[in-house]
Amino acid sequence: MFAPLLLSAALLAAGPASDAGAAPAGNPAADRPNVLVILADDLGVEALGCYGGVSYETPHLDRLAAGGRRFEFCFSNPYCSPSRAELLTGREPLHNGIPRVIFDPKKHREFLDPATEQSLGNLFQDAGYATAAAGKWQLSFLTERDTPAALGFERSRFWPIQIDGARTSRYAEPSFWGDRPDGTRGPWTVPDGYGPDEYNAFVRGEIDRARAADRPFFVYYAMLLPHFPWEPTPDSDVPLKRTSSLASSDHGDKKFFPDMVAYMDRLVGRTLSHLEETGTLENTIVVFLGDNGCQRGITSRRTIPGPEGPRTVTVAGGKGTMTDAGTHVPLIVSWPGTIPAGVDEGLVEFSDVLPTLVDLCDLPAPRNPINGVSFADRLGVPGMPERPDRDWVHIQDKKERQVRSRTHMLNDKGRFRPAVPPGSEPAPPLSVPLSPELQAERARLAAALKAVKTFDGP
Repeated sequence: MFAPLLLSAALLAAGPASDAGAAPAGNPAADRPNVLVILADDLGVEALGCYGGVSYETPHLDRLAAGGRRFEFCFSNPYCSPSRAELLTGREPLHNGIPRVIFDPKKHREFLDPATEQSLGNLFQDAGYATAAAGKWQLSFLTERDTPAALGFERSRFWPIQIDGARTSRYAEPSFWGDRPDGTRGPWTVPDGYGPDEYNAFVRGEIDRARAADRPFFVYYAMLLPHFPWEPTPDSDVPLKRTSSLASSDHGDKKFFPDMVAYMDRLVGRTLSHLEETGTLENTIVVFLGDNGCQRGITSRRTIPGPEGPRTVTVAGGKGTMTDAGTHVPLIVSWPGTIPAGVDEGLVEFSDVLPTLVDLCDLPAPRNPINGVSFADRLGVPGMPERPDRDWVHIQDKKERQVRSRTHMLNDKGRFRPAVPPGSEPAPPLSVPLSPELQAERARLAAALKAVKTFDGP
């Protein structure tokens, strides 16, 4: 095992590798593991069987969790764009410029700016990896700012929200933006295609491309499923149906949501099978997450532990809310033969993924100060540096912010309340006077809120 990179203050201040695309001397890229990051769209913990979910079929993800490390308390932001930017940069929305969801070119002019931000794609590219990304970008309007290449992705294929002002389809009759099959780059449509299948084929093809070039790969696979519009999948018993990508009044039919979750799981299984068939699974770190909670209007059943034994509760989707139903998401990390199976009950937030992969893959130090804390030492991988465990996570939607410990939440308006799991009634703010213990907890979380806002590096 190669020596891990320590994220000291001095290293954080350093720039990226001077010879972009070449591995650092003495540690060739070929010695490093491959990395596949899979991000599902609108998927809270209640949707997966390995988290106690009983409403949907997720056998492939359940097996991935059983053989790897499942994180019980991972938290995202309530919407997709802030979560994606935080995942790729290791920096909170306050600092990376993406505090809200980006979907309307007439109103949303912010984008993840390669001039100021450095992504996981950049870090892996600088370390000599073949880098690719596919699926849902939503960090710029690709027809205006085709930013993935500048953010380190050598090849990419994404769903564009609009082309020439017209909304596009993400599922049946899908539209794409990026590396075309003919080698050019731009928009195109596959009239008889199904978007998730096309992106999955691209991901598998990029894995093969990297293997043929004898390079390790970093693939960011941002799945479209199971985000609305809720439509039939190729496994449903009705024909596929094309709908607008941003149908504000018609999210489709919720009866297809179970099919979409099951198809998402099937595509994960298809990708894992490809890794196994090509002999790369044991040298590949697989990270699976959901970008925020399930969409409001979706209800699921989940079995959770309790003082009197397990109980099954109904969980209403909370996407867009600062509750656990909107931000408590799955995180599974697998590296067969290297990461022992187990469950981690510590706190994790999206900014932690970047420094964790930096440690695991010995990447160049990030150029920017990052908010994330590596959890590589919690994975059971030999030689990882010890990091302090998180006491709280930070969650943001536009200007609204909160921090959450294992037991309590405090937002930027001063509301202090107990944290409750999805399926429980929201807890009211705690009344004063507080006990000395609760006063100390509130003061600690208030200091955390301030520290995130003023953070400019360790």
